[in-house]
Amino acid sequence: MTVTGPATLPHMLPDRTDLLLAFVSGVPLLSLSVVVAALSMPDGRAVAAITAAVVAHVALAYRRRRPLLSHTVICAAFAAQAATTGLFMIMPSALVFPMSVYAVTAYGVRWAAPVTGTIGAAVVTWRLSMDESVVAARIEPDRVLVPALLLAVVAAAWSMGMFRRTQLAYVAVVEERARLAVLAERTRIAREMHDVIAHSLSVIVSQAKGGRYAPEHAPAALTAIEETGRHALNDVRGLLGLLRSPAPTGPAPALSDLPALIGGVRAAGLDVRHTERGDPRPLSPAAGLAVYRLVQESLTNVVKHAGAGARAAVELDWADDDLRVRISDDGRGVKDPAGGLGLIGMRERLTAVGGSLATGPGPDGGFAVTALIPARTTRIQP
Repeated sequence: MTVTGPATLPHMLPDRTDLLLAFVSGVPLLSLSVVVAALSMPDGRAVAAITAAVVAHVALAYRRRRPLLSHTVICAAFAAQAATTGLFMIMPSALVFPMSVYAVTAYGVRWAAPVTGTIGAAVVTWRLSMDESVVAARIEPDRVLVPALLLAVVAAAWSMGMFRRTQLAYVAVVEERARLAVLAERTRIAREMHDVIAHSLSVIVSQAKGGRYAPEHAPAALTAIEETGRHALNDVRGLLGLLRSPAPTGPAPALSDLPALIGGVRAAGLDVRHTERGDPRPLSPAAGLAVYRLVQESLTNVVKHAGAGARAAVELDWADDDLRVRISDDGRGVKDPAGGLGLIGMRERLTAVGGSLATGPGPDGGFAVTALIPARTTRIQP
């Protein structure tokens, strides 16, 4: 992951921190540069050198918002200084250059600083060596030591910029992972909410319809509606609590809660046959919740789509390596075997725990949902 200035800092104008640092570094450095230029250079060259220094300090304020443009302007300003200052070319404002090297490396592109630093070191060495005042004073600089020192300064600034760039990249990765974790949790809660509300409302509607057409069963229907509504309200409160706090508000449904779920659906008027074969073994909490929601959503679909008088069967078959769960009915089936949000949610849950889901016609002519969940790793070792 690369971190660039414009991507990380979208605003074009410098913020208060940028302006403050530019001001704090600019006042002493620029003041000293003005004094050096005024005392040591002819008026025309002094004005040009001071103007170039002012431009460099102003461009430094944009080092994070527009790092490459800021660095380019600063390089151009120091190129103008190199053309006018002669012996006093390296003024105090030259310290702006390593600051810009750091900024363009940390917030912009990595290649700019090595290129401009190498060119700058060569230009400075050549300019000092060829300057008339330097030659006349017989203080010609060492053509190896000077570029080596300048390149060392550039390398130090570039290294610090790369370190900061790595820090920013790490922070960006952590923030992105946190964002994806929040998104995944919200998706999970939305799926839970769908399962709870869809199941409960289907049972409530079914009971209300039965009480309407069979008044003698109205008290039992109202009791079932009350119980279903109370359970749904508790589940919704728990899910909403997850949105307020990451701490769990209660135990999630598990495989051991299946008999109570099936009993509630039977009380709502659906004939459900529950069979279990093989040697039951504990499942992980995630796998147990996936099986529970699979049965809940499937029975909800039977209530909604199978039609009046339909019967359902819930079969759990424990094999050596996996648990096979099939929920089938003898109703009229569904129009779209691919499934809507409910079946998509089932498939995602099972995939998350290493399982698989298949849907299609049932053995009795209705609709069937079959799932395989790995169970070998869930054995309790003696």
